Amino acid sequence: HFHYNSMVQFVCGFGPRKADALLKLIKQSNDPLESRAGLVTQFHIGGCVFLNCTGFIKIDHTRDDSLNENSELLDSTRIHPETYVWAQKMAIDALDYNDDDDGDSNVKQRALEDILEDPDKLKDLDLIAFAIELERQGFPDKRITLYDIRDELINRFTDKRTPYQPLTDEERFYLLSNESAETFKVGLVVQCKVFDIARRKPKGDEPDIQPKRNEETGMWQCPLCLRDNFPELSEIWNHFDTSGSCPGQAVGVRVRLDNGITGFIPTKNISDSKVANPEERIKINQQIIAKVTRILYDKSTVDLTCKTSDLNAVSAVAKDVFYDTEAAEKLKKEKEEEEEEEEEEEEE
Repeated sequence: HFHYNSMVQFVCGFGPRKADALLKLIKQSNDPLESRAGLVTQFHIGGCVFLNCTGFIKIDHTRDDSLNENSELLDSTRIHPETYVWAQKMAIDALDYNDDDDGDSNVKQRALEDILEDPDKLKDLDLIAFAIELERQGFPDKRITLYDIRDELINRFTDKRTPYQPLTDEERFYLLSNESAETFKVGLVVQCKVFDIARRKPKGDEPDIQPKRNEETGMWQCPLCLRDNFPELSEIWNHFDTSGSCPGQAVGVRVRLDNGITGFIPTKNISDSKVANPEERIKINQQIIAKVTRILYDKSTVDLTCKTSDLNAVSAVAKDVFYDTEAAEKLKKEKEEEEEEEEEEEEE
């Protein structure tokens, strides 16, 4: 297939130059490539290149009505020609063929044909014993290779990679933040830096807009942005409706945590006492301590609180497997006993 030609250059051992030369030779040849060995005998591929590329080149025999004498069934698998002998031995042993016939090529071919039709018989083989026997013959440990050969005979050219699964919002959040569910969770006390005051922009049909007049200074105050230097009431309406210069009502502060995650602290969570304007309590670039109240995985941001009561509240933090519960209880009892002794001494 012509549209597959550009992929040949990515086969191990090839490259643009070698792939182009091989394709030209195949086009010029009148004889089809019937086996991997033909890469050497027909197209004169070098030995080193052959050893590198041959395991990735598939000779598909399923399209032929019959196999000729030059065909090799294992050429349609990812098994390397160096290990064809072991694959044939595994097929013969799995089918309980006569070991005396191992040298007969017809027996080997028939065994491969039969085992490819019924590959489940390979699951009963003792590959560890086979690997031990190979070690006695001077080979290194080949257990992994033997298992790969068996898997390939059972499922030829099967992609063993797990199907792609898109990341969930939670997985994406922890991946981008370089955190985990154990290191970053609700209830965690963190240090953050204020970088902006969050405001809600006014709308044209904003209800209940009631400017206030300071009786002492005589100036009017915008009820949204709380600017209080308007000498005339009409300037407030112009500030709100016409010019669009009103930044809106402050609803909280935006912060950035040390790990780069952005967060939001609503005005109601800034202090235990009522706060009308966050700028009265918090300044830009100020470092503050806050506690995580909610993680918005889909928006990669968090909600926080810096109220004293929330910070002092003890969060139920999950203990890891190395936490010594007995030692903790022992220390707690000792501390209680010491406190009781101190109280008794004070009473005396």
